[in-house]
Amino acid sequence: MFWALVYLVLILGGLVLLALCAWRVWQKVRGVRRALGELSTRVSGLAADTAELSARLDHAEVTSRLAERTS
Repeated sequence: MFWALVYLVLILGGLVLLALCAWRVWQKVRGVRRALGELSTRVSGLAADTAELSARLDHAEVTSRLAERTS
C-alpha cells in the first residue's frame, strides 16, 4: 500500500510538472504571436512609407528631367 501511494504521488507530481511546462510554453507562444502582430503592423507602416517615398522620388525625378529639358 505504501508503494502505491508513492507511485501515485510520483505520477501526479509528474503530471503537475508536465502541465506547468505546457502552460509556460503556451505563455511563450502567446508572447511570440503578440510580437508577430506588432511586427506585422510595423511592416505595413513601413511599406506605406516606402510607397510614399517612392512616389516622391518619382515626382522629383520627373521634375528634374523636365528642368533639364527646358534649360
